[in-house]
Amino acid sequence: MGLNELQTLMRDAVAKQDFDEAARLRDELGERVSAGAYGKSDDGDDPRKRKRLSWLGLGTAPWLEDRLDALGYMFPTTIQINTFESVNTMLGISSDGEDGTLTLEERMYENESTNMGVVVSGSTGSGKTLAYLTPLLSTLSESLFTRQRIRVKSEEDVGDVTDDLLDRVAIQTSPTIRGHGRSQVGGGDTIATGAAMGSMGKSGEGVRDPLALIVVPTRELGVQTALLLYEMIGGARKKTETEMFGKTNMFKYKGPKGVKIGCILDANEAKYGLKLQTDVAITTPKYLGKLLRDGDINASALRVVVYDEADLTLDRTPEEDLNALFRDSEQERNLSRLTYLVGASVTESLGRLCVRDSVLPEGQSFIATALRFAPLAEEGENIVQDNSAAVTPKLDEAQATTNTTSATFQDLSLCLDPGLIHERVVIEPDSGLLALTRLLRNELKTYEDGIASGLNETIQMQPPRVVVFFPGEAEAKASIESVRDALWNVRRLCVLLPDTGAAPLEIMEGFNNGEMDVMLATPNSVRGLDFTNLTHVYTLYLPIDDPREYVHLAGRVGRIGQMGSVRGTGGRVTSILQKGEAGRMVDLANTLGFEFEDVEYEVENVDMEGDVDDMRRYLEDTFGLLGSVDEPEGKLDGGDEDDEDDEDDEDDMEL
Repeated sequence: MGLNELQTLMRDAVAKQDFDEAARLRDELGERVSAGAYGKSDDGDDPRKRKRLSWLGLGTAPWLEDRLDALGYMFPTTIQINTFESVNTMLGISSDGEDGTLTLEERMYENESTNMGVVVSGSTGSGKTLAYLTPLLSTLSESLFTRQRIRVKSEEDVGDVTDDLLDRVAIQTSPTIRGHGRSQVGGGDTIATGAAMGSMGKSGEGVRDPLALIVVPTRELGVQTALLLYEMIGGARKKTETEMFGKTNMFKYKGPKGVKIGCILDANEAKYGLKLQTDVAITTPKYLGKLLRDGDINASALRVVVYDEADLTLDRTPEEDLNALFRDSEQERNLSRLTYLVGASVTESLGRLCVRDSVLPEGQSFIATALRFAPLAEEGENIVQDNSAAVTPKLDEAQATTNTTSATFQDLSLCLDPGLIHERVVIEPDSGLLALTRLLRNELKTYEDGIASGLNETIQMQPPRVVVFFPGEAEAKASIESVRDALWNVRRLCVLLPDTGAAPLEIMEGFNNGEMDVMLATPNSVRGLDFTNLTHVYTLYLPIDDPREYVHLAGRVGRIGQMGSVRGTGGRVTSILQKGEAGRMVDLANTLGFEFEDVEYEVENVDMEGDVDDMRRYLEDTFGLLGSVDEPEGKLDGGDEDDEDDEDDEDDMEL
């Protein structure tokens, strides 16, 4: 059983108050985590085996532990545990848990200007965003409280001449996400509460420069990260006007108030920059250089730097910006800094480049995965000169946890959740969209038949929610109308195309809220995004030249909290391939270390004297979905391969 699935089942058992099952799963989880723990005694004893399974035992700030519980994150995942334990070890917290009374931030101060780094490498959906956000907030906790006091005092010093002091204090103590053109970042009907306007009082000293910087590859991932961080610092989002906040009510929040999140995620926002007070800045590589040059981000004042989806963001960051962020500010910096490189495809070659370019401090970094954490061992001067994905076969659990004393970049590989079910469907030429719609209809029919027969009462079937992947935005955009028409009144479709599509933020939010149940996308357009309750992923191409794409598209359905179409069986990833490329699936499976099964594509038989609706659908599918059509047969088989007259008439629906 995959770790993501194991952790989902444990949370489900707790929610159902099945405490015997929860205890069994907890013990199994504890053994897996302990097997890869760094700093165990010589006899293999691990005094922190149970302690590290809770937020409090990891050293999370007490207010943040309370907030995480209110938000539904009752227990840390294994990658969150190992990331936090990496930070604990670097800050000198002993393996026996006797860490004294010092907070994590106080230990950061004790290390003066030490540079530390953590490579967070885990499968998509394993909880990597919280893995860095939780220690980020815990190591900045006291500074955020101090900034709150400075801001409130600066308003009090201005006085109440215009009878607006309470309003100004309320603004300074409300969490905010700032981005030009919208008071709060979010799409669709999302309502993010909290004041968003700048204070009319003076700023106060030492509270303008960001303490933390998060670099993401896309605007959509930046929005998702900002909204999660917003909730963690006391903000509340309403998906409907009548929704009640319950435990997430801002009045129950005990942490630092008025934390300012500044987002520069598009050209309009970049034009104005971060001119107001900012505690955490979120941007993309495209705008990072401008923020550094304009002084909106003071690199020497940054205490935490995060590169999410690091392989993509680092590749898009110009070398001069990396120098400004990690090299040029070193002489001016007098505080410790933590750098996180996060992703499911952080590979050996990328890690070596990061050491060479001073992104990761040599000799003072850890590697944290879902199975282990250990210090990064020095490996001489053998530096890889390119940033290509050096793919290595995935290690099994026994191999990955054999050595807990150190780790090397060779331990990094593409991380694919082992709990997924992989399928291959081989089709005739030009019939990919036709096969897709047939499979989508059958999936919905299977679910509806299961509900009607009462099968759901025994195996807990999930309503189908699907993401379909295309190689590029042009192919996805060209297919949307045909697929939509073929599934009219059957499935609700949307297409997420950040570069060429319309309203990507609203589409992302609507799909997450269940307004649509089929999304057409590309792997990079949904990189790092978390969609709830997905059951199936389909891909109409095979990314054999870049296996990272398969890791990320497959990972959409392997996230913690997702259990596939039938709970406990895992999410499904189905590749719809023409005969010419079907054989390459074997190479990809060997590279990434997974097995797949062939699924027969059932060609529909049509009774010419049968139901009129069946005949109408057959004709609509034939003319709307096939890449080339000669003459309708009794089967939907993709047309006649031998008809050379139609070769020049293939429409632009061909993938």
